[in-house]
Amino acid sequence: MKKSIIKFILVFVSVGFFTGCTEVVDVDLANGGNRLVVEASILWEKGTVGNEQTIKLSTSTPYFSENQNTPVVNATVQVTNTDTGEVFVFTNQNNGEYTTTTFNPILNNEYALEVVYNGNTYRGTEIFIPVTDITKVEQETRTTFGGSEELQVKVFFNDEESETNFYLGRFKASNIPIPDLEARDDEFINGNESFIQYRDEDLEVGSIVAISLQGISRQYFNYIDLLIEQLGQGGPFQSTPARLRGNCINVNNSNEEVFGYFRLSEIVNENYTIN
Repeated sequence: MKKSIIKFILVFVSVGFFTGCTEVVDVDLANGGNRLVVEASILWEKGTVGNEQTIKLSTSTPYFSENQNTPVVNATVQVTNTDTGEVFVFTNQNNGEYTTTTFNPILNNEYALEVVYNGNTYRGTEIFIPVTDITKVEQETRTTFGGSEELQVKVFFNDEESETNFYLGRFKASNIPIPDLEARDDEFINGNESFIQYRDEDLEVGSIVAISLQGISRQYFNYIDLLIEQLGQGGPFQSTPARLRGNCINVNNSNEEVFGYFRLSEIVNENYTIN
């Protein structure tokens, strides 16, 4: 249990004078211990070999801690293609990163992640999801509710009709420090041309936007779509924050909470300059 001191300032107003009163309250906050954080996005850019991959492991810190997550440097990590039996061992770089240069990406195959850490084994499985090509990128200017003008970028692609598809768009503008994520499914666009759009009030002429279109699974779509909403990108009608659970579990203790997600995505990248 970790105690955090929260100061409540109670100000009482009386006729002719002010009396300030500060009350210090000790609040006991439940701290179930550090949680394993798994950053395991296996991304294969079209036209590349895809053999070099990195998985990051860390442990979370208490809610009020000023420290960042602590790198995990004493784990073993491997990924297995359960369709072919190929095993890819990720080498410990002693900084929280585990890397391989021999990965073999095969679309629509199932892969299993295994992490052994502190006497526990953590596992997660996912399908390697393909993605369609970007057909074009366009920009336009829209008027906001406040009457100001805002630049937006639209990334177009053709959805495959014969299957249910889910997409993640990642946008990183050269003049904006934080990337933007946009997820969508093909419920209303199946088999047609569609787009994912990105807008930001700080976009400006000359900005270079690094665009990544990624194929994702239904399970990861549900996870990342809720995460995007909780990060405040879902608009004024976003859902109430809920506890997010990834697809990695402790096989020795299924009740342990594990943060992060293991997923595999084919991606297409393109840079677009705002004009």
